[in-house]
Amino acid sequence: MKTLFASLILFIFTINQVQAQHKTQSVTSKVVSAVVYNSGAQVTSQKKIQLSKGTLTLIFEDLTPNIDESSIIVNGLEGISLSSITYETDYLNEMKTSKALEELKSSLKEIEKEKAFAGNKKLSLEKSILLLEKNQELKSKESELNVAKIKAYKEYYASEIESLNNSIYSLGIAIEELEKSRKKLVQEINKLESENRVNRGKISLELEVTKSVSTNLSLSYFIYDAGWYASYDLKSKGIDQDMSLSYKAKVYQTSGQDWENITLKLSTANPVSNKTKPELEPYYLDFDRTLKPISKLRSSNFKYNPNVREVRGKILDNEGLPLPGVNVSIGNSGTQTDFDGNYALKVNGGRNIRFSYIGFKSQSLPIYSSNINLTLEPDNASLDEVVVVAYSSSKGSNAVNEIAEEEVTEIVEQQNSVEFILPKSISLSSSRDPKQFQLDQHELKTSYQYYVAPEISESVFLMAELEDWQDLELISGEANLYFEDSYLGNTFVNTAQLEDNLVFSLGIDDKILLDRTLPKKKTSKNFFGSTTIVDKAYELELKNNKRLATSILVQERLPISRNEAIKIENKTYQGATLDEDKGYLNWEFNLEPGATKTLKYSYTVKYPKNRRLYLRP
Repeated sequence: MKTLFASLILFIFTINQVQAQHKTQSVTSKVVSAVVYNSGAQVTSQKKIQLSKGTLTLIFEDLTPNIDESSIIVNGLEGISLSSITYETDYLNEMKTSKALEELKSSLKEIEKEKAFAGNKKLSLEKSILLLEKNQELKSKESELNVAKIKAYKEYYASEIESLNNSIYSLGIAIEELEKSRKKLVQEINKLESENRVNRGKISLELEVTKSVSTNLSLSYFIYDAGWYASYDLKSKGIDQDMSLSYKAKVYQTSGQDWENITLKLSTANPVSNKTKPELEPYYLDFDRTLKPISKLRSSNFKYNPNVREVRGKILDNEGLPLPGVNVSIGNSGTQTDFDGNYALKVNGGRNIRFSYIGFKSQSLPIYSSNINLTLEPDNASLDEVVVVAYSSSKGSNAVNEIAEEEVTEIVEQQNSVEFILPKSISLSSSRDPKQFQLDQHELKTSYQYYVAPEISESVFLMAELEDWQDLELISGEANLYFEDSYLGNTFVNTAQLEDNLVFSLGIDDKILLDRTLPKKKTSKNFFGSTTIVDKAYELELKNNKRLATSILVQERLPISRNEAIKIENKTYQGATLDEDKGYLNWEFNLEPGATKTLKYSYTVKYPKNRRLYLRP
């Protein structure tokens, strides 16, 4: 019995000793550096800690719940054995309420209090009117009423009721304004609360510490709630000046932990992209089999831009004409293009925009810009690459919280990417609003030319063509356009294009006039046997009302037959060059100040008399 009791005492002592040696310690680390990609970031955080001898479970708390567990790396374990690493979401721990959210809630209470006071006062005045009206009835029952008393009563009640009604009206307006302010605050509070409701993550390390030691533990891990995107300023002083390009980065992170005085690198690499190489299969042909064409549209060329609040644009068909009635949708919100092919739609948290129209292929793109213009492809036509063109808007650019001081950024070219190392420590709060940094500045050789496509529009556009941009390590992004110290709106720099030069529209110049006519004497329709013959002739007249000579490119088009029964003959286009594949006519010339130039072209269309053919005017 004594032996059993002694064994029990020894067992309890051993258990207590083991429990004393195995400890659990919770810590919070500080982010010291980050490599931010277009989508995601590799974050390094550190914590200087004193570790006692024994078995220890070290828990790093208050981390973002969006960590790639396989990316976790631990450093600073010299002389310490790491048994295991686990990562999990702590559903009992939520992000701390931000100071901004507390201030909004305080403002909401004040507005609700003010609205309640105004409502009580309005109710009091309304009851005062009822009391006056009741009192008026009592006075009317007096037996000794005369004209003087009646007049006095009338003036008194009229004056009091008018004053009370005016006060009630003013209070009603004030209550409406307070309600508007209240709703705006509630919307902003709901948005911030949705961010603060995010649960936190934690990383647990099982350590075997052979002796007490003070060490600086370092955690490195990949998070999904961060990124950056390019932004540009394109400025020109005039058509005799080269254009300057200011290359900026807008960086954001919503990890729930503010980054203070960290080392920041920006990378064009994409760690979350598909790394599996494609496998080419044999190409077999057989009857009664449909070969699915491969679309050349690569939406991966465009990256989601979280700073876009509203998307506007223009949708065209494959002939360059506007498409009315195209369905445009972002999430559960949608709209249609108007008669001119224009649309506008609020983003409301969506990440992709979709375009669909009967007879055309649907397209879905990331929301990469506040201006997204698209040419839709017909369902039954051969696939051409969908062109996303630069399109200027008069709408001002979105405000950015803060612009970092301009200092030299180190640019390091990697094998498959480029890194931008910011020159000093930066701080980046956890917010959807980005912080802007200057990356580079360039002067680009620029040529200017006026452009007009009279069949589509008689407006003459000033175009700027930038050369030698391929070696600048640019990525696609929005750009603010400035010309002669005036803001023209924003456009999109598409670096995924195959063209040698970047071309931007600087808007319409009203001092260059164009008139396109279809002379009746030279245009006719007649029948010869079983054939319909249509003669088309056009005259274009341009006048330069500017004080400077201008270079102009005029582009028209001749029809192209896709049916051997339709013949295009008698083509005349004096002074123009013809692109046989596309049917484009190009006139390129200089127009002196005050000068006028007339361009002409014509053609004949022949087709069977019993068939209907639509010809554009």
